[in-house]
Amino acid sequence: LQTHGVDYLQFSFRWMNNLLTREIPLPCTIRLWDTYLAESDGFATFQLYVCAAFLLHWRERLM
Repeated sequence: LQTHGVDYLQFSFRWMNNLLTREIPLPCTIRLWDTYLAESDGFATFQLYVCAAFLLHWRERLM
């Protein structure tokens, strides 16, 4: 991202602030939040993995 001048704050703040509710359809959001609630001890780690997966999925658009 740095080599292409993409600042991670451009997308990561929004992803963390609203837990991806604006990026995915409602049924997927409900499923994701269900997992968030079930993974109380590993919530932060799970959220980072989800965001990393989003970066991999959308890497062509970001670059």
